[in-house]
Amino acid sequence: MKSTKRRPEQRSGARLKLWLALGWLQTLGVTILSLLPLRELPGPAFSHLDKLYHATAYGVLMAWFAWATPVARRKHLAGWLLVLGIAIEFAQGYVPYRSSSVGDALADALGIALGAWLVRRPYAGFAAVAGSK
Repeated sequence: MKSTKRRPEQRSGARLKLWLALGWLQTLGVTILSLLPLRELPGPAFSHLDKLYHATAYGVLMAWFAWATPVARRKHLAGWLLVLGIAIEFAQGYVPYRSSSVGDALADALGIALGAWLVRRPYAGFAAVAGSK
């Protein structure tokens, strides 16, 4: 009996397009929130809260897009997300009340690695969400 599971690049349905559109919307949200001129971050007051925010945001982005990306291209995805994080850090140096930080870029990288680890099984995440036929 032939397997009916298809790879993400073979799925051209509306669910994949919606998944990717929501991922780009998340990316836009992370970018906008990262460049807002905030005097202080919302949330509980502890010393490295911004690092937690960075790792979480980039971990979610990596996992989200990795679920719809073939395993062979996930390293490229991780690289582009890291470039985005570094570019945002550079841009933050020009935003009032913000500053560039190598620590934030490292937190982005940690989040990307954790997101990749969460979806280490090829196609498992998106297949469960999209319901391949």
